[in-house]
Amino acid sequence: GKVVGTDPSTDLAVVKIEGSDDLPVASLGDSDGLQVGETAIAIGNPLGLEFQGTVTVGVISALNRSLDDIDQRFKLIQTDAAINPGNSGGALVTADGKVVGINSAKIAKEGVEGMGFAIPMTTVKEVVDELIASGHVTGRPAIGISGYDIDSTRASYFNLPQGVYVSSVDPASDAYQQGIQAGDIITGVNGKDITSMTDINEVKNELKVGDTMKLTIY
Repeated sequence: GKVVGTDPSTDLAVVKIEGSDDLPVASLGDSDGLQVGETAIAIGNPLGLEFQGTVTVGVISALNRSLDDIDQRFKLIQTDAAINPGNSGGALVTADGKVVGINSAKIAKEGVEGMGFAIPMTTVKEVVDELIASGHVTGRPAIGISGYDIDSTRASYFNLPQGVYVSSVDPASDAYQQGIQAGDIITGVNGKDITSMTDINEVKNELKVGDTMKLTIY
């Protein structure tokens, strides 16, 4: 196979295989139509080729998950189908065999089980199409901030507004140049109240590099 293009930020690549046109292919499904609780099947090579083709089964645990990074471009599918090192790049499929995601990550902490994540097929298609067309993915908008949500419970306990608590700011970012600091709380974007990093990403992901976002800061 020949590598057509890679995108490290999504851990995706396109490889072109020369030869026969009648190779077996998987059917792609609609990740936007997934429902929490439906069957999820993960296929991959956990721990390397010794365990290649391993199949694990679980359910779709949640949709539209973010992993503690305010500048994450895309939302993830959460599943309790066992995903281990080496599963990354493998398929997440529905009970009827439609590929709805690409296995990507897991939360590996003591006492934590059954929290694996996959890149939705909607996102995969966008990245793959761009890799095939140009061999790379064009620049993505980033604010330059990391943080976490202040939910209603935290807000009430600490007498703070709901929003996103800024835990760190990249010194090379425009956010830093504009004076945003760790400890700030983002409560709005473009005049609209927000309560989570997902809210911010929904606005940001509609923009292009060089566009402007107006943040409301507490």
